[in-house]
Amino acid sequence: MTMTRSEIDTILKELEQELPMLLEENEDPEDFWMAFAAMSEAIEDGTDPEDLPYVRMRIDGMLAAHGLRASDDQTKD
Repeated sequence: MTMTRSEIDTILKELEQELPMLLEENEDPEDFWMAFAAMSEAIEDGTDPEDLPYVRMRIDGMLAAHGLRASDDQTKD
């Protein structure tokens, strides 16, 4: 079952709040990206395809706020 936009917003807000701690706990960039990818992919998996652009925009925004970009993810080849 896919999530509603309200549920998506709640989960994305939680991810954004966890991001500083995730960065602190995973000093190795590869470790950070693996952990972040697992969390963000879980959100995307529960998202209706119509909401995926919104989810990805929000994720890109939270990464940018911390000086990161999804293209910095070295685990994606």
